[in-house]
Amino acid sequence: MSAQQKNDPRSQATRIPLVIYVFALSAFALGFTEFVTIGLVSDIADDLRVDVGQVGAAVAAYAIGATIGAPILTALAASWSRKHLLLAAMIVFTVGNFLVCLSGDLPSLLAARFGSGLGRGVFLAVASSVATRLVAPERAGAALALVFGGVTVAMSLGVPVGTWLGTVLHWQVIFRVIAACGLIGSVGIAALMPAGSGEAATKGTGLRDLGVLVDRRLLAGASIPMLAYTGSFALYTFVSPILLHVTNVSVGTASLTLLAYGLGAAVGNVLGGRLTDGQGMDRASVILLVGIVLSLVLIAFALNQPAAMIGLVALLGLTTYGAIPPLQSRILMLAERHQPQAMDVASGMNIAAFNAGVVVGSGIGGAAISAWGLPSLAPIGAAIAVVAVIALLWQIALPSMKASRGDATPATAQGGH
Repeated sequence: MSAQQKNDPRSQATRIPLVIYVFALSAFALGFTEFVTIGLVSDIADDLRVDVGQVGAAVAAYAIGATIGAPILTALAASWSRKHLLLAAMIVFTVGNFLVCLSGDLPSLLAARFGSGLGRGVFLAVASSVATRLVAPERAGAALALVFGGVTVAMSLGVPVGTWLGTVLHWQVIFRVIAACGLIGSVGIAALMPAGSGEAATKGTGLRDLGVLVDRRLLAGASIPMLAYTGSFALYTFVSPILLHVTNVSVGTASLTLLAYGLGAAVGNVLGGRLTDGQGMDRASVILLVGIVLSLVLIAFALNQPAAMIGLVALLGLTTYGAIPPLQSRILMLAERHQPQAMDVASGMNIAAFNAGVVVGSGIGGAAISAWGLPSLAPIGAAIAVVAVIALLWQIALPSMKASRGDATPATAQGGH
């Protein structure tokens, strides 16, 4: 690159700032502590002398904290600078994981997990919004994909790596390492994020921004990821028993299929970002939501075909996580258009919607198993995902909710480059 290119602001804006890679590392820690716990449940239960089911509540406590933290705490801290809010969120997350290490009983463990979840929700809400303001408009999708890529990699590695680490390290040591990653992320943000960068053009005022949470257009926008994830996770939550008891594969093949899902999710995250930048958020969202429907429909017809199931579960991971960048871009576009003072709160609504979809999908899946058995999950999930596609098509037919080409990049009107 020539000296002239190096000094060209437009050339600089097309590059991804180093601090966004720090966001991705931090997001990895945020996601890893969620998924690693699944692989450590038995070890924690033995150490605390409680039932495995009770320790399973530690996973839910973290998710609940994230769901509350993303929209509500982000709204209450709307007047803070973005750098200070990101730092505060990572410090809360880091302290929470350190307290997990010190937990000697179940109540203290659950409290620490809930607290660290609060930090997760705020961080992802703010970092995903800030990332679009730190790059050129045409790189907004790629920046979002990078931030959420940290969570995606953590998702694909968390359970298998956590299970293996539990055989060589005490579970408290693992959470110390996660806390150390959180500390590194905090230092990186403090050192690499310039003061005043990533700020919205208009800033919220705190308590009054809670009203954004009942804006019908933003609620409608957030309903799409909730419906899509409800459909996807109605099946994926129970993919292991499906593989073992319906497809009748070995434990090794089931593990391979779960790995394929994680790899598909990683590819999908990158693809979703590129589709968002190349095709626009609306078209990319439709393509990937239709992909979720197609994946679930094909799975319904391939439950007895082990080889096909590996590929189709990978496709489900690709489309499910590929949908994150365009759907996150949509909610930011709607916020910029209708609630420009509350961009980060809107981002938090979307993250809460993703988490809520996972929880609701798991509940629907569990109820469906009791009523109709494991084979019912794929068609039920597909039906819910079809509702998400119909709702999205209805929304983008409305002038107030359809993205124009200029809307494809929420960073444009927000400054902070």
